[in-house]
Formats: sequence, structure tokens, C-alpha cells
Amino acid sequence: MTDTISHTVPATAGRIAGTAAVLGPFLLLGSSLLFLFVENGVNSGVLGGTVGLWACLALAIAVPGVLRAVEPVAPRAAPRVAAVVTIGLVAGAAFNIQAMYHAATGTVLLDRAGEDVPLLAVLAFLPWGWFTPLGLALSGWLLLRAGARMPGALLAVAGVLFVIGRPGTIGPVVLASDLALIAALVPLGATMATGRSPVRRS
Repeated sequence: MTDTISHTVPATAGRIAGTAAVLGPFLLLGSSLLFLFVENGVNSGVLGGTVGLWACLALAIAVPGVLRAVEPVAPRAAPRVAAVVTIGLVAGAAFNIQAMYHAATGTVLLDRAGEDVPLLAVLAFLPWGWFTPLGLALSGWLLLRAGARMPGALLAVAGVLFVIGRPGTIGPVVLASDLALIAALVPLGATMATGRSPVRRS
């Protein structure tokens, strides 16, 4: 038998974050499918980049919202991890705009930095881009600590696969990461969207 953690996310905030947690992972998968099967591959495409940007917006609402529910277990760590995730997803938006730019011009700004692109442009992407997989893995760890074992494990796996698949443009790994994210966040989001806490403890 499980008991819901005493902390609850305020109803309206929980419903917004829950809806975003359902939509965000599916948008990310849709972006990946567009990249791989309609456009030029991972990280190159206007449609994929557009939908990927929407995914970043949704996930930047979703994951910090889920982390609100673990604050009783990790009152200092949860807000810090939420900040890491948010920073990473803002950088993710930049990478999706880069994917659109690459499809339109054939240029990868990171590859040209220090040549005909100012070196400072690197700081639009890095190290911030690494914060997304790090934040997902840490969020999974916090969910595990809070007793949400399966979502926590899946979210950590999604973070690990993310950092393997996306920088390396390895399509099957990218899709596996997206599916793990769906399996982790959608059940939590559906629970939050109904006004209930997503985290339970034995």
C-alpha cells in the first residue's frame, strides 16, 4: 500500500505542468521522427526544429512541475535540479533553431565558431546544452528517492540515452530516449492533470 506524500502542487499549477508533461515527450518524439524520416536527419530540419522547440517549451514547464512534488524529500536538491533542467531546455530551444538554420543554410554555427562566426556564439549552446541530459538524470534520481521507482529509473535512462544519441546523431538511440521519456513523464503528467500528486511513497 502506498501513501501520497503530504506535499501537493497547487491544483492549477499541477494541471498546467501535468498537461505539459503529457504533451512534451510526444512533441519531442514527433520532432525526432520528422528529423529522421521526413527531413535531413537528427538536428537538421525546419519541421523537426519547430516541433522540437515546442517540446522544449512544454518540458520546461513539465519537469520543474513534477519536481515540486519531491521537495519534501529533497527540499534543497529539487529546486536546484529544476533550475538545471530549465537552463538545459532553454539551450535545447537554441539547438532546435540551429537545426532549422542548418536545414536552410547548411551551416552549423558551432562548427564555424572562431572562423566567420564569433567565438562567443559557442556560449549560446554550451555548456548549457549538457544541462538537459544531466537534469533529466538527476530528476530521475530524485524521483527514485521519493519512491517513484519506475518513472525515476526511466527518466534517468532517458537522460543517459539523450546525451548518447543527440550529439552523436544516432537515430535509434534518440528514439529510445524519447520513448523512455514518454514512459516516465506521461503517467506522472496524467496524474497531475487530474489534480493529484504524482509522487507516492511506500
